[in-house]
Amino acid sequence: MLNDEEIIKRRKKRKKIVLIAIGAAAGIFLLFGLVTLILSGVDSVMKNRNIDAVDKASTSGNRSYIYPEAKYDYNIFEDNFYMNQTDRSVRVTDGVVTTVISEDNYDMYSPEIQFMYGVIELIIKGDYVGYNKIFTDDYIKNAGNDLRERFTMQQLFELELEIVNYEESAAEALCDVRVSYRIRNNNGTFRNDLDYNDDGALPVVYKLVCNLDKTEIKVDGLLTYYKYMSGLY
Repeated sequence: MLNDEEIIKRRKKRKKIVLIAIGAAAGIFLLFGLVTLILSGVDSVMKNRNIDAVDKASTSGNRSYIYPEAKYDYNIFEDNFYMNQTDRSVRVTDGVVTTVISEDNYDMYSPEIQFMYGVIELIIKGDYVGYNKIFTDDYIKNAGNDLRERFTMQQLFELELEIVNYEESAAEALCDVRVSYRIRNNNGTFRNDLDYNDDGALPVVYKLVCNLDKTEIKVDGLLTYYKYMSGLY
């Protein structure tokens, strides 16, 4: 049988254990709250970055550039510098391997890449009538100023195509193609979000919709790569 002194010691020991347990629980709760706060802050920063990317993409077309007068009768294929000094090859990449598509090996590539190769040719030739035909009826109804009523021949160079997403259902296939290029002596009639002598490129993504046998391909969406990567569209 325990005496009074031993009983008091045991009670103090139990009390100490209870206090330690309470302190540990409080510490864990505080740590959990701190981690939650940090994660919330990181999530907020990422959202703000995405919003900034969308803002950059949505306002890029509203920048005020001064362009030279458009010469609709100028034949860029008679421009010796463009034809002989610029890199006019169209590269195709999957992020690892890069090849060059041309009329000689055109059939080796997927129908989606072949389609976009044709779109590039329409842009270079200034064929705005043919260019506007690549879009779906739904896109045309909502496109507004995105449709090109008229543009000159475009001196595109350093071109690259990349399929960045592909999805297939029972009825259709969806394919997103990133298109990157620079424009020599840009006059703003096709891209008014690039300066006259812009050293960089502002890639765009063409969202393609195809029937399953790929005999019909149309563009159902067109947006800057920045906006596409943000996912906020």
